[in-house]
Amino acid sequence: MSTETIFFSYSRDDTEFVLQLAKNLRQAGANIWLDQLDISPGSRWDKSIQDALTNSKVLLVILSKTSVESDNVLDEVSFALEQGKRVVPVLLEDCEIPFRLRRLQYADFTENPEKGIHTLIQALHLDKEVASKLSDFTEQEIDITTDKEITKAKEIKEVIEIKKTQPSNYKPIAQIQYKESYSSKNINQKQSKYKMTKIILLSLLVLLVLVVAAWFGGFFREDDDTQFFKDSLKSNTIQDFEIYINRFPEGKFVDQARDSIYAKASRNKVKQDNQAWDDASSSDNLDGYHAYLTKFPNGNHVIEAEEKIKTLSNNLNNIRLDDDAWKSATLQATVNAFLDYYTNQTIIGSHREEALQKINEIGKKGWLYCGRFSEESMTESIFDLVWRGVDFSEKDILKANDVVVLKTNESARRTYRYADNRNANNTNNTLIDKNTKMYISAVEKEGNALVVQIIY
Repeated sequence: MSTETIFFSYSRDDTEFVLQLAKNLRQAGANIWLDQLDISPGSRWDKSIQDALTNSKVLLVILSKTSVESDNVLDEVSFALEQGKRVVPVLLEDCEIPFRLRRLQYADFTENPEKGIHTLIQALHLDKEVASKLSDFTEQEIDITTDKEITKAKEIKEVIEIKKTQPSNYKPIAQIQYKESYSSKNINQKQSKYKMTKIILLSLLVLLVLVVAAWFGGFFREDDDTQFFKDSLKSNTIQDFEIYINRFPEGKFVDQARDSIYAKASRNKVKQDNQAWDDASSSDNLDGYHAYLTKFPNGNHVIEAEEKIKTLSNNLNNIRLDDDAWKSATLQATVNAFLDYYTNQTIIGSHREEALQKINEIGKKGWLYCGRFSEESMTESIFDLVWRGVDFSEKDILKANDVVVLKTNESARRTYRYADNRNANNTNNTLIDKNTKMYISAVEKEGNALVVQIIY
């Protein structure tokens, strides 16, 4: 169970996403505080929110076009940063990220929600059990939020935002009592004077507007600075914002243009980070993961890259042992040497198929009566079974692809050229001694007797 309280800061327009994420986090075991869910009926709204924000260790701020314009959200973020709390931004849609949040690691939900959840798990420092459950919810969200819940939550959030913006001594206009009283006559006189004054002022204002319009050639004419910046906003590219800054180095929108450049560069860096990680994962080798760490030493996938490097490095020793064993077998170039490599359980065995091919190329073949069997067990045999590739019992009936040797109490044997004609005229000239490993390439049954073809 995660013990750090996570405070949600967001705009009312993002209620549906926030409510679903909060419920998923809570059901996964995270300790979250959300105004819609956790303010008790009858409580003072402003005090409940202030206490919750003060006591929380983490502030999770949902970034959207409306939230970055919300004074309530920005006030909560500023308070959390000033109090040294951990702030974790969640980018719900492309927007201008506030300056104080741009250097923080954020979870990007704009393109890939699964990657967003993964980054969020890392940023919130969730324990393994909570992180595992939350990751599972990316495939199928639990406890889907209904339209009725969303509507109710938005209404609650609207009331909260109104109460937070009203002064404590606020009273509806209908409750304000005026102490002065006037007679109907005084009131009518004052109203007549007011109407006359209003007419004169309006006439002067219209005349002034007409003069200004005639002088400048139109209403609300924009200067080049403003028009150029609006054009830059329409194209919305780093290059056009840089052109604006070069053309108007003291312009009214220079800071905003720089902020836009920084935000877009940050998002581009995240995309490049993710693409570099995808490339490293595709190659799945030490060079690829080292290249990622070199390019992004503080990237979002550093921990994963380091774990991959550790795993692959641990396998290097086994790879070297395997290569040494294969070199030894190829130098000896005998059936026995290749069978030693083929049956070696302490190495990776990446050349087993090549070893088997060599055995078939250089080995001699012959048939031998090897014993009797009953069902799937040998009742008598001249061989000891030494390798099968899977677990086996020494009493198992022999099969193709087994590796055997002569029992210690058996004498050297001659093989036959044919399985069904085992006589003196059908023997091979080579004797098989007790130290020779043999590969069984075929098996034939004659009643309860077993005849095998061996390569030696």
